Amino acid sequence: MDESTIRRGHHNVHAFFLVMTTYILIFTFLFLLPGLQHSPAQFSKAPASIMSGTRLDVDINGIVYLLDSKKNTVRRFSKDRVLLTEIGGSGWGDNRFDQPMGIWARNGIDVFVADYGNHRIQRFDRNLSFVSSLYTRDRTNTDERFGYPTDVTLSRLGDLYICDGENSRIVKLSGFSKVERSFGGFDAGRGRLHNPTRIEMGPQDHVYVVDGNRVVVFDSFGNFIRQIGNDLFTGELVIFADAFGLVVLNDERLFVFDENDALRTTIPVASLVDASDSHVRSMAVQRRTLYLMTEDGLITAPDPR
Repeated sequence: MDESTIRRGHHNVHAFFLVMTTYILIFTFLFLLPGLQHSPAQFSKAPASIMSGTRLDVDINGIVYLLDSKKNTVRRFSKDRVLLTEIGGSGWGDNRFDQPMGIWARNGIDVFVADYGNHRIQRFDRNLSFVSSLYTRDRTNTDERFGYPTDVTLSRLGDLYICDGENSRIVKLSGFSKVERSFGGFDAGRGRLHNPTRIEMGPQDHVYVVDGNRVVVFDSFGNFIRQIGNDLFTGELVIFADAFGLVVLNDERLFVFDENDALRTTIPVASLVDASDSHVRSMAVQRRTLYLMTEDGLITAPDPR
């Protein structure tokens, strides 16, 4: 074999590997990069036809509870997103709702629903079997009344806190039926609430309340501590809190606070929610997973904290 033939052979081998490398680069650009663009969030999405609603909560076992204020339903899904139970329908009776606004189900035992139009809180077990109903609007003591409840949460000590939309305050109950106190009303000074819409229990048993474009913080006895975000947040706010801190979300950013309410980081919503999705309606964090309820379905991503 002469030298020119050997050179041609080397040239052909080199050309072959150059072509293969080019194809590999093109394949990577076309097929792999779009997925890598979302890798920081690593979100997954369930179809809206399967998992849709206006509020959600997730219990310690990863069971997802979805409330739909338009359809007056509550649905329970396994952690694998299989529908397990559905209750609801319009009305006043047990298991019926009138524009339910809030749901709490984190302890894996109880489920509380703020039944807005019926002025009551309904309590269910973890399988969504009816347990009891709380209605105080006709009590003679005005300090014990609440109406148009917009949200509800349970403390680790078993105290129930209700966003009283009718009187723009928070009502605290022990034992589900005994009203212990109300706070955030017209006499609360800097802690006065004007339109409380969402409520969460956070570090040190502090109570976090969305009131317009701010989050107002009280201790467990209703004493005002501070307000967060008067000049920080814009638009409708969605919050979640637990022992690790507060998370606040608006249409543009996710704000992560530590256990002392100091801002740790902010994350663009665009890195969590696909551009085709509408604004986030509700949020929960459980088992190191962030759950976001949008108009187009349920999205999950790693806990950003």
